[in-house]
Amino acid sequence: MFENKQFLEFIKNSKNKKLDIALTSVTNTKGSTFTKEGNLMLVNSNQEFIGVLGSAFLQKKVLTTSKEVLNTRESQTFESIAQDESSGHGTSNYLSIPFYYKSNYKGIKKYVKKPYSLLIFGSGAHVSSLVVMANLMTWKTTVVDIKINKEYVQEADELIQLINLEDILTLDLSSYDASVILSHNPKTDDTYLKALLQSNINYIGMMGNKHNMKRKKEQFNLEKDKRFFAPIGLDIGSYTHQSIALSICAQIEALKNEKI
Repeated sequence: MFENKQFLEFIKNSKNKKLDIALTSVTNTKGSTFTKEGNLMLVNSNQEFIGVLGSAFLQKKVLTTSKEVLNTRESQTFESIAQDESSGHGTSNYLSIPFYYKSNYKGIKKYVKKPYSLLIFGSGAHVSSLVVMANLMTWKTTVVDIKINKEYVQEADELIQLINLEDILTLDLSSYDASVILSHNPKTDDTYLKALLQSNINYIGMMGNKHNMKRKKEQFNLEKDKRFFAPIGLDIGSYTHQSIALSICAQIEALKNEKI
């Protein structure tokens, strides 16, 4: 399971302030609920929080319970049941656990995992919306290019500038979960694709028209490769750079959640 990078940043910031943290996890759900099993919310001893698990009432309950478990140093469980049966809302169960600054939040890594990681090839103006959208999804974003246009990708978490195009063939790509080729250059596209096909990355997306992408699949024998998505993105009927970024992230999220 992946968590978002904002959780890791929240833990880091709380540590810098020497604050304790209460972690509330959804342990079980029945029926229609806003959140699902495994979702988290973190609250530090200043009542600052990251994550949303449901309604305003539930939000207040989590904040109150977090304060209690940090004071008592004991975990608590609680249940949320819809007050109005006609609302169609289901029942959910929660576990709140205290973690302390002085013990370096021992045990919290069991619940807070590494963020989902997206590798983006290309750094032109068209890439900026994808970086913003992926950040909104709280994925870790890494941009690779021969000459990086920093003004367009300054919000990315990491930038990798290649000295030579072929250097990508020797880089370890095993830490990335998804990749997107947006370089718009046939030579660099082919080299990036070759490197990605040698990796264990679960999603390899490439931008291009249907004719060229069909030819690309034939060239690399990818007709039956379930990792390769080209043309990239879900068809949502809009083609602005913002909507293209949305369609790409939606397709990656659907694959991540085993919906495609």
